[in-house]
Amino acid sequence: MLLLAADVLSAILVSSGLAITFVTLGFMWKSRRDAQRLAEREKLGQELGLSLLPKDTLGLGRQLQQFDLFVRERSSWGRNGRVSNILRGYVDDTEVYLFDYSYVVSTGKSSHRVSQTVFFANDKNWYLPDFRLKPENWWHKVLKIIGWKDDINFSESPDFSEKFWLTSEFDQLIRQKFTPALQDFLTERPPVHLEGSNYYLIAYKPGKMLEPDSSRTFFEHCCELVRLLKKEGKTELLDLAEWRKEKEIVVPEVKRKP
Repeated sequence: MLLLAADVLSAILVSSGLAITFVTLGFMWKSRRDAQRLAEREKLGQELGLSLLPKDTLGLGRQLQQFDLFVRERSSWGRNGRVSNILRGYVDDTEVYLFDYSYVVSTGKSSHRVSQTVFFANDKNWYLPDFRLKPENWWHKVLKIIGWKDDINFSESPDFSEKFWLTSEFDQLIRQKFTPALQDFLTERPPVHLEGSNYYLIAYKPGKMLEPDSSRTFFEHCCELVRLLKKEGKTELLDLAEWRKEKEIVVPEVKRKP
């Protein structure tokens, strides 16, 4: 009996030791991978003329909470959002960033971390009506057919309209912003997700942490996208104010009885 108990205890100790070993090795592997990632970003930043911030000391995660990408971490299945490896610089007078963003997806029984490379542009001198652009898939087409949802399409650019699902409350302003040149640019480049709001623009490929060469190409494309968006005039803010006035509910005047 004592021998059996000793065997059980020995098995438990061996199992515990193996578990601790695996956890330690996993932690060491992650630390090494994070250090390598940081070194790669530092080198990329030097090549692009961008400064490096390893941690989110700027509060970008809080600053961008209104965007769909960051809303996910506040859902029932997403949590622990983290911004890291931030590269920061300027394109003309526009502040631009390239950073890693990840969050944990939990199904209750298991969990995994989703990571992607994100481009962020911030410019107080330009205006973007709220919009979301993503590659159009079969589900979007089903929504169109049943009349449940639709997006903004351009009759003069069927290729762009077929490729992307573009949504916004500001239809007319979006049509002004998405010029033929901008549509052609996006159609020729690999599909990305774009989100715009006021002075902010973010771009990313969901679940894709880009390697240095891909990051450089992605960053350069996004910078060109910023330049194309800035070519438009600055009348959009006035147009938006007029649009909102039209949307306001007018309360009829109540006449008093004589």
